[in-house]
Amino acid sequence: MPDLKDLDGWLASLLKPTPAEQFAELEAVRRAAPEAPPPEPSIIPPFVSPYPLNHPRAGVLRFPCALACGWFHEEWPGAEPLALPPIPVSAGTVERSRILTEHATAREDERKQRIEDAIRAHFNETHPGQEPPARTCWGAS
Repeated sequence: MPDLKDLDGWLASLLKPTPAEQFAELEAVRRAAPEAPPPEPSIIPPFVSPYPLNHPRAGVLRFPCALACGWFHEEWPGAEPLALPPIPVSAGTVERSRILTEHATAREDERKQRIEDAIRAHFNETHPGQEPPARTCWGAS
């Protein structure tokens, strides 16, 4: 429970940034973008969502072969068991956020590795001697 002796300070801490402050933050990020390093090249092509939203398999992500041979790898992120990491009761908001972020990052790294392994196995089996193409932007050729 916050200390309500300083009611004005407590109310001020609840206020969200003003539109001008939000715009200034977005503008700072936009100006810093040209100096940001380019994304790492990836062999993972853009996914396709093959099923409509009312289909039982809605949410499945299909990663097709970059050579358009008809092969694809499917991932269904919503079907994975959700195992939350242990969070100490004494952990504050920042600590909880850090633990959950690390857990989500690890799960995403595992998913990315699974997709890359499937693509490499496909290329070794179906396109021997050829490396999967790696691009930083899959919309570009």
